[in-house]
Amino acid sequence: MRAYLPAESIELVHSGTDFFDRLIGLLDIARQEIHVQIYIFDADDTGRKVADALQRAARRGVQVWLMVDEFGSDKLPHKFIQELERAGVHFRFFKQAVSFWKWRFGRTLHHKVVVVDNKHALVGGINIADKYHGTEKQAAWLDFAVYIRGAVCAELALLCTDIFTQQYWKTRDRKKGRSTLFPEGDPAGQVRFRLNDWMRRKTEVYQSYARGISSARHTLVFTASYFLPGRSVRRRLNAAVRRGVDVRVLLTGPSDVKLSQLAEQFLIYWMLRRGIRVFRWEGSVMHGKTMQVDGHWSTLGSYNINRLSRFRSLELNVDIADPDFNRRFYLHLDELLLQRCTEITPDHDPAISNFWTRWKARLAYHLAVYLMRLLFPEKRK
Repeated sequence: MRAYLPAESIELVHSGTDFFDRLIGLLDIARQEIHVQIYIFDADDTGRKVADALQRAARRGVQVWLMVDEFGSDKLPHKFIQELERAGVHFRFFKQAVSFWKWRFGRTLHHKVVVVDNKHALVGGINIADKYHGTEKQAAWLDFAVYIRGAVCAELALLCTDIFTQQYWKTRDRKKGRSTLFPEGDPAGQVRFRLNDWMRRKTEVYQSYARGISSARHTLVFTASYFLPGRSVRRRLNAAVRRGVDVRVLLTGPSDVKLSQLAEQFLIYWMLRRGIRVFRWEGSVMHGKTMQVDGHWSTLGSYNINRLSRFRSLELNVDIADPDFNRRFYLHLDELLLQRCTEITPDHDPAISNFWTRWKARLAYHLAVYLMRLLFPEKRK
């Protein structure tokens, strides 16, 4: 989607009860149609509560379309799926291109999208599972979504329909030609949905990140899970610092992917040497995927800054130009980083200055990048 369209309202949503109370509330007010497309849908307490809400909607006559990724949701019990289908939910797996027992290759449906009655939408990085909701023993993973109201949500419903019916080539766009980072005219309430599906020659989210970094003049703030940027993104970040931009990156402390965590240690050293400030969230796994530019533009969704998101996964972000939302989002991120996270410095983390630790981190980074390049090579145009 190249063109910005107006939304009636735009609200930041946090993982935990904020997201799931809002999600179930929307499912319970649905009267016509629900689209849910998600990477992970677990059959735990949180998943069952959401499934119950989907079944209630289907039984009162709402058309419910649920698509989950075959790899991300591979532990979903057959009985759980049957219960959904008996209630009238249209269920479908997003299939891998190739599957050999536990080894799976090809694309994944990595985006997290909910659309209700063509006028309510939730877009972000939050999956449906206890770890995103939080339990008595485990804090919710830190993540974000955005709640959008208005006719613009109908565009997202059309896109979900195309993906559910596997008619990817029909993804629509009202405006042809080169897209611009900022909307023409008044930015109040302006949003656009951005799709990344490299196999179908859609690289919109990557282009939003690249142009956002290159356009920054004052501040760049990232929440970046699984942060493994390629050379082009690192060059843009380096150029931003040289322009005098205050670049800040929030990484996770605890991680569910150990190779990525070790590889990030090498990038921390790389960023600190170039003047990029790095912060770490220690309260739980940090799963957010956002970028905030100069306090007046942001992108938020499922896209990670790494080769998997760029070349393998089907990803969706929302670009937001609304000044009021961006001002509040920037202040929230500023408070989060400075008051609730730990800034990483050589004094705080002596391992950064240790030769052997840096050597292992460098090895992990190049191994991770090599594996992603081997599995997902970039074709030169």
